Amino acid sequence: MVSRLIRLSHVGLQVSSPQKIITHLVTRYRFTPFAARGLDGVAPCQVALRSGAVVFLVSDISPASSLLYDSAVPVPSPDSACNISFEVEDVPGLCRHLVGHGCHLLVPPTQLHSDAGPVSYCVVKSVLGNVRHTLIDRSRCSAAFLPGFQPLEEENEAGSSVNLMGVDHVTFACPRGATPQVMDWYRRCFGFQHFPLRKGEDPSRGFEISGPQIGLRLTSVECRGRAGVGKIVMAESLPQQGLNQIDQFLQHHKEGGIQHVGLLTPDIFRSAGALTDSGVLFAGQPPSYYSDPKKKAEILQAGLTPQQLSHFGVLLDSAPEDPKQILLQVFAEPLFSKDSFYLELVERRGAQGFGEGNIRALWKSMQHMIEDLSQK
Repeated sequence: MVSRLIRLSHVGLQVSSPQKIITHLVTRYRFTPFAARGLDGVAPCQVALRSGAVVFLVSDISPASSLLYDSAVPVPSPDSACNISFEVEDVPGLCRHLVGHGCHLLVPPTQLHSDAGPVSYCVVKSVLGNVRHTLIDRSRCSAAFLPGFQPLEEENEAGSSVNLMGVDHVTFACPRGATPQVMDWYRRCFGFQHFPLRKGEDPSRGFEISGPQIGLRLTSVECRGRAGVGKIVMAESLPQQGLNQIDQFLQHHKEGGIQHVGLLTPDIFRSAGALTDSGVLFAGQPPSYYSDPKKKAEILQAGLTPQQLSHFGVLLDSAPEDPKQILLQVFAEPLFSKDSFYLELVERRGAQGFGEGNIRALWKSMQHMIEDLSQK
């Protein structure tokens, strides 16, 4: 099945204090508000912010179903990233397809008109937790964002120094044993296919990481030929002693949800430097990661130095078949609370997958950061 999705449009956040999260995104992450509704208090507050090609839509958690391009999460609900919105070509046709597969439409096909042109959309509930997907046809609309939102006067974009090119991947935290069902739903509904995290990976087993508080199973899917859609990574914990970050997330989102989003940048050092200057905390690595002879040689072969990477806690993995293809990654602190939603910076220099070494070190760094934050 060829995917009916064209590209990822925006990530929707529903929060109890939108002004606080908007301020955090502006002052620390250098996002710029560019469209809004509800600032007069008549409708629920919804503000669209962007940095480069990445757009977040921050909405007030509301008991009413009066959000535009979304559907309100059940109240009470923890602050969460809960909507991955995609652009599509045929909203009514895709809705018929989804309903035929037993999907629940939170918002049926709806068309809004404006001077900039019409937009069609619907909202479908995912099979996982509070995750939903807004499917939008905006091919005939020239508005800066979407009808129903008023454009905001933008100052010079502070996010230009961060230079985000788009969403690389979205990671779901899944209850134990739920991954096969989630994979099957995304395959049937949108045409996602298994993307192996290592050669010869069994889709039914995924990639397992074992170690002290690192019992994880990761499985990834993609829409082949649709790079703008981004990958989805499903993470679930393995039976073990002690909680890891997936278990901790599920304490607040019992049925699963969006745990982090990887943001693609052409220069991870420049981006991390700009965000650090704004007060963003990144997960560090132990000195042994950079002093390990094998890793040090790998870093030098990539034309970098251990000091460059260690300054921001950046991880590096190179493709075994081509050492010049490298992947650079680093996690930022949680956006809402210590057990919630994260952002991650990703730079790809030819590498298309997720390096096994990076996966292990990245998830360990997240666990260490959670433990450090819990002691503050």
